[in-house]
Amino acid sequence: MTVQWIPRVWKIARHATAHEVEALERAWGVELPEDYKRVAMMHQGMAPEPCVLDTDRGNVVMSELLLISESEEFRAYSMSDTYKLIHPYVPVGVYPFASTANGDFLCFDYRGSPSAPRVVFYFTEASGEEAIEPVAEDFTHLLSRLHD
Repeated sequence: MTVQWIPRVWKIARHATAHEVEALERAWGVELPEDYKRVAMMHQGMAPEPCVLDTDRGNVVMSELLLISESEEFRAYSMSDTYKLIHPYVPVGVYPFASTANGDFLCFDYRGSPSAPRVVFYFTEASGEEAIEPVAEDFTHLLSRLHD
């Protein structure tokens, strides 16, 4: 199934620049996956359709890709600000890229591979390893798992 992207944070798409992506990668000390960058640079702040992901905790609705671009008005959707918020509660090497309808996050987990992070679900009502659930081997696999 093909994923369509629907404006959510902004009424029209605002593309992230290569410079903004590189700045985020430098700040975090990681290289974001190429498949993610291709999608997120075009669709940051947008919601996928379909948007439901099955996890061990039940169905999760992927609300939107977090913003690579900094926006004072929309800091609640910022990847950088979200990371600062969850950093004390997640293992080192886990970085958020999307939010869910219930306030949890989908994250890249670099702990197993600095060049090929897997995708994990971060459950905000727990901390450490109990908060982390693997959901996809990579970003492309995550998108293929989304359904109505």
